[in-house]
Amino acid sequence: MLTWLSVLAVLFQAHAAPSHETQATPERAVPAPSDSVRVVELFTSQGCPLCPSANQLLAEFGAEENVIALAWGVNYWDAYGWTDQFAMPEFVDRQKAYVEVGEAMRVYTPHFVLNGAPEQLRFDPDRISAAFNASPPIRAARIEETGTGALTLALTGERATPAEIWIVQYEPGVQTRQIESGRNAGLRMTHFNMVRAVEKLADWNGGEASYVLPDTADGLDAVVLVQDGPGGRLLSAAKLP
Repeated sequence: MLTWLSVLAVLFQAHAAPSHETQATPERAVPAPSDSVRVVELFTSQGCPLCPSANQLLAEFGAEENVIALAWGVNYWDAYGWTDQFAMPEFVDRQKAYVEVGEAMRVYTPHFVLNGAPEQLRFDPDRISAAFNASPPIRAARIEETGTGALTLALTGERATPAEIWIVQYEPGVQTRQIESGRNAGLRMTHFNMVRAVEKLADWNGGEASYVLPDTADGLDAVVLVQDGPGGRLLSAAKLP
């Protein structure tokens, strides 16, 4: 596992910051670094005393090859005196969807989800690291480029129930914020790959389909997640070029 300082060095040296369902004719596939990925999601809060350590652990996971790491800000700790600067209602809804499938008893922070499989209660870095190392990868989503330069998601296969297609835009790399009040008052808190927007692009009912992907906002990166219904396992995922 990489150290926190080495993660920061890699991120600051190497990262450069920087469209609903329609039919499109792809001309070529966008080259992908791998045919499989692992997706790590973290539900975190600026008011949570354990979340600084969890943010660090997410950054270590995200520094590994073929890993998509996403941090979702949630607002459960706002009642203790600090309004989370990254939290949005849609992010809370996503965590609640994982809880509603029955694998986690309630919403809490910090909460890790590996490839759409939520961890149980209690933050234990060693146990979560072991689960991450043992987690099998999922298929990388197929991203193609049309003759007009638009990016599309190409899907094929049979589905008994609809799968959801999500576009997640996040602020890549390390972000720091000074926490002025609440349980982490006085802490300059480090964050990693904080999600800034999420959009459900479409439901996929199986068969062959192509979906035009939206443009990514300036300064953000984006990933596409194909998920087995609300709070379900991830079927495929990819970073957008």
